[in-house]
Parts: sequence; structure tokens; C-alpha cells
Amino acid sequence: MKRRIGFFCLALALLLSGCGGTAVAVPDNPPLPASAGLRVAVATDLHLDPDHTDKSGTPAAAAYNLELVDALLWDARQQGAEILLLTGDLVNGGKVHRHEALAEKLRAAEEAGLAVFVVPGNHDLSPIGQQAFARLYADFGYAEASSRDPASLSYSVLRQDVMLLMLDTGGYPGGAIDLPAASGRRDGEACLSNATLGWIREQLKAAQAEGLPVLCAGHFNLLPAESRDSEKSGYYLENGEALAMLLRSCGVPLYLSGHLHVRAVLEEDGLTELITEYLLAYPAGYTVLDLEGGRVTARHRRVDVDGWAKASGQTDPVLLDFAMWQQKALYAYSRENVAYMSERNRLSPRQQRQAAEFFYAVMDAFWRGELHSKREALEAMPGCAPFFRCAEGYAYGWWLRDLMENASPKFSGFTLG
Repeated sequence: MKRRIGFFCLALALLLSGCGGTAVAVPDNPPLPASAGLRVAVATDLHLDPDHTDKSGTPAAAAYNLELVDALLWDARQQGAEILLLTGDLVNGGKVHRHEALAEKLRAAEEAGLAVFVVPGNHDLSPIGQQAFARLYADFGYAEASSRDPASLSYSVLRQDVMLLMLDTGGYPGGAIDLPAASGRRDGEACLSNATLGWIREQLKAAQAEGLPVLCAGHFNLLPAESRDSEKSGYYLENGEALAMLLRSCGVPLYLSGHLHVRAVLEEDGLTELITEYLLAYPAGYTVLDLEGGRVTARHRRVDVDGWAKASGQTDPVLLDFAMWQQKALYAYSRENVAYMSERNRLSPRQQRQAAEFFYAVMDAFWRGELHSKREALEAMPGCAPFFRCAEGYAYGWWLRDLMENASPKFSGFTLG
């Protein structure tokens, strides 16, 4: 778990200002092919905060949080998504005016034809409570629910012969728990009560009886099992195995989550978890699902901020060239951290440059979903050995080794069923 927490912290460090200094290439981001079935977009950890938009200094991506949400909603529609699932941490602290600002944006998206469904994350329900959250987002799941769990903010929706099972996985302060049937949860506890597990079982059995596919989504992570124990709480559902068993028993192959702030694909005993990354970090990504003929195809999608900026008449040069701004920031991040590590583990100026180029190349390949196919070429780079020498004793050493050894071809996309 310490490594996963470190991974999370490294992802946060990518919230950097754009800066020049090298020739970098922006990843291709072509439009997705049209879907013959139902297309569902999935995004998470928007952390919308209208109080944090100051760009007067050297801005970071979080300063563009309002614009990134607008760009996400635009891009999802441009790619033909009919439904958008938002899996928690909708705002950066649950103040009413922040939720109202997001609801206004979601309402405009729905008027443009994108149906939005939300669940809370651990940042969403303080100072407001559960009942206020359901009222604020009545138009984005709660009013349309075919069934609501009395013991949580979980609900199910039937849309186009698909059941959307949207789960409240908790993790928020106990003072925000004000549903009459939701008592008994400990402060900050990420778990599903027995009552909620019973309700989930009923929904899954009903979907099974009707032959409906189920998309199940929540904020907290579910897999792998070895990460779930009392000493490793904070990222995973503390009784996640009970939910995993229910999903497997009812033939649900996929669970969607966020919270970790890093994209990942985890698999265990026939169940796949797709963790979508933090919207405000590199590379401003989300997930697109196509449901057709009993199969679900998942693809990673980078928000086309540049396209949205041009289409909406933006004048900020960062927004108009956002992909390159982020890419240059990724290189600067690599260079700065190699320089920092080599203060203790000395490298020559030439070796520092080579190590930084290696670090950048690995992370670039990782986010493009190409690391599994480029591993040998990366290991042959002249900066590989100098990088691991200067990273000795730092988290980056084991992190990059872990990335390279365990890179999955499913990172950028896969099909189930």
C-alpha cells in the first residue's frame, strides 16, 4: 500500500506549470470511431473549485479546473457519448456553492444531450450532508433512479437496456451522514454496510433476471484483495471482497472507480477494475466505454482541451495549446527530479540529461499506453543505467521499475465479453 500511496503522490506532482526547454511531441488524439452500441464516458476526481482559478502567477492545471470540466463535457459529446458517469470527488471540498457551480455545468451538458449520473467521493459531503447532496444532484441520477438504497447514496438507473449501478462507497466524515437508515458507519470509513450490500444483491439479481448488462461504479477502489486490511485502509473499500464476490456471482465483469488519481487496470478472479485518473493531472484523461452485443470495450481518451478552447472562443494561449503545455511540463518534471536526485547520487551533466530523457520517455510511453511494447527500446536508452543509479534510495527508482515490469497492454484499452 505504501507504494500505491507513493504512486498517488507522484501523480499529484504532475500538476505543474507549462515550460519549454526541449522538443517534445504531443500524443495523437484522433476522434474515436463511431459506436454501433451505447457509448458511455466515465470521469472522476474533477475537484471543481471556483475559488481556485488564479492564473496570475505560473499556473498549474488545477487553476484551469473550471475550463477542464467544460472541455471534458464538450469532448464527451464530440465523441458521441450518450451518458457520462462521474465517480466521485466532484468538487474540492463539499461547499454548497461549489456543488451548485458544477450542477450548472452538468445541466447545460444535459440540455445538449449528455445524460449525467453522479456518486459522491470522500471530498463531497462536508459541510453538506447526504440529503443535501441528493437534492443538489437530483437531476443527475437521484430523481431518475429506478431504486435508491435507503442506507446510502447508492442508486440504480435503467437506461437503454443497461443497469447503471452507482455506489456510494463512503469515506466521508461521519457528520455528513444524515440519511435515517445510514447510521452506524464510522467517521471516514470506506465500506458498504450490510444493508447496502443486501440492496446491491437485489439490484444485481433483478438485472440478471431481466438479462440486463450492469455497469457498476463507485469512488473507492476494489482490487486487489491483498491491499484490503486494517493497516492499508484509505484507498480501498475495507469490505470490498464482499462486493467483488457479489459482482462475480452475478456475472458482472467490470467495476469502475477513481480516487487513486492514477489510471490503472486491475484483474482478479475474472473481475476487472478500471481506475480512471484525476482530471486535473497529466494527461487530463477520461474513459470511454462502448457497449454492444454483450461486450464492453474500454478506451482511454485525452480531453481535447485545445479543440474545446478554439470552439468556445478562448483567448488564453495555455488553453489554445494545452496538450503541448502539459507535455513540456512532463519533460520539465523529469529534468527537475533527476537534478534533485543527482544532488545525492552524483551524475555528470551529460548523464543527468540522458537520465532525464529516459525518465520522460518512460512516463510518456506509460501515459500513451505503449510502455509494454517499448520496454526493450527504453531499457536500451543510454540514460537507463544513470537514471536508476541516481534514483537509488528514492521512490522513483522502484516506481519506474514497477511500471516497466508490469506494464499492461490493457492500459489504453480492452474488451470484455
